[in-house]
Amino acid sequence: MKKSFLIFLFVFTTIIAQEPDEKLKSLQKKFETINDLTVDVVQKSGGAEVLSGKLSYKKNNKFNLDLKNNLIVSDGISIWNFNKKEKKVIINNVDESDPSFFSFNTFVYEYPSKCNITSEQNGEVLVLTPKANSDLNFVKAQLWINQDNLVSKVTLEGTGAGSTEVIFLNYKLNQDITDSQFKFIPPEGSSIIDLR
Repeated sequence: MKKSFLIFLFVFTTIIAQEPDEKLKSLQKKFETINDLTVDVVQKSGGAEVLSGKLSYKKNNKFNLDLKNNLIVSDGISIWNFNKKEKKVIINNVDESDPSFFSFNTFVYEYPSKCNITSEQNGEVLVLTPKANSDLNFVKAQLWINQDNLVSKVTLEGTGAGSTEVIFLNYKLNQDITDSQFKFIPPEGSSIIDLR
């Protein structure tokens, strides 16, 4: 009886230990099939909504994030941040090490390789805790993975006291979004600050 229990315990522990890796592999496999997507985005900080809008994303870190007061566009090389009210655009080079730069590729591939991975809520939430020698600027990241193996929510606990939550709703995949969506031409009369 004792031996049977130990075998059960070993098998159960092995299954639990493999679960986060299997969930991550399913997420990565799904991501490999996605050339582009659109999704509604809501960001919260301290439980309060900070911003919301629509995100169009294409492989190689191309994105178009249309918010109420801002439009942020990147072709993977440059990033344009356009303030709609002030008609002012700031242009920068893409810096993937900047904590404010969101990349699905970073969350799906880079962060997991630099973290210890566990799961919560019956394996539906992947918990990424940076390894001791990593250069990541967060204490913990949680990725909620839905039944379609897509990220439905990300929470980041920073090195300070604050946390950020980003919710993704209404995914539409592989719509053949043209590259022109990821270039920005400032409207006539815009103030332009080019920091490249």
